[in-house]
Amino acid sequence: MFFSAFTRVFRRQPSPPVPVAGLLGNLDRVETFPTLSDTAARAMAVMNDPNAALTDLVDLIRRDGVLAAAVLKLSNSAAYRGRYPTDTVAKAATKLGMRGCQQVVAAVGMRGVFKSRVPAAEAACEALLRHALFTATLATRLNAAGGIGFRGEEFTAGLLHDIGRVILCVRAPAAFPHIDPLTFREDAETLAHERAVAGTDHCEIGTRFARANALPRPVVCAIGHHHDPGAEKEYPLLVALTATADALANHVQRERKLTNFRPDLCSGFFHLRHVLGPDVVGDVRKALTSAVVDALRETRAMLRVTAA
Repeated sequence: MFFSAFTRVFRRQPSPPVPVAGLLGNLDRVETFPTLSDTAARAMAVMNDPNAALTDLVDLIRRDGVLAAAVLKLSNSAAYRGRYPTDTVAKAATKLGMRGCQQVVAAVGMRGVFKSRVPAAEAACEALLRHALFTATLATRLNAAGGIGFRGEEFTAGLLHDIGRVILCVRAPAAFPHIDPLTFREDAETLAHERAVAGTDHCEIGTRFARANALPRPVVCAIGHHHDPGAEKEYPLLVALTATADALANHVQRERKLTNFRPDLCSGFFHLRHVLGPDVVGDVRKALTSAVVDALRETRAMLRVTAA
């Protein structure tokens, strides 16, 4: 079951003090940070270029065998398959469209960051990848439902919003279950708990990663403030959308259903309403069920592609 994979958790247990001194020291050294692949870096540039065309992405995909295979595989998946199979990159790109191509290129390019050679950390990284892809596809669906107007940056922000958790997991695999039990139950105390145990939190670490990799400023802000969207002054709309998608993903992954999700209690949704107004947010609210269903389907397909 797709949802059962979402509920893999690490139980918090009593333990000796977490050995994080080395981790914290390394976080000040940019050269120790994971780096985006050349493909991911080029894809991010294309995704954030308002003048980019589908042909630009097709050229990028054709030069990379892994990307070409991933795009073809996704275009022939149950989520996108038509009457006839797609057999060329150009046809696949046309079927997926600009955003679909952007998403698969970004996801495949980021796959290497979500990896660890330590078995326990590998399982946690896989759970975080599922959450990242689900949040990203939800953000895209909610963006479309509200006619908000983002052109791919909402997917990038959703994909990378919890990258700090991944870095913590990879750098301190033995300590990670105590820092972050991966229950997908987050509240106002989440970051405070991380700071109490590790002396830092995943938003701070993620922001350092984003700056070290020269990610676009809006994405940096989404990573840094998705737990506190009210603190964001530069890009409040993107941060509020990311926070809303994150909260929705957490609820569905934790409860394995949408029932009882209360958007009015979500800080991201509150700030989304403040920025967009009640009418647009009403459209977003009405689309929650269909957004979850579509995002689940697309996440399944994306997971199969990134596993290749």
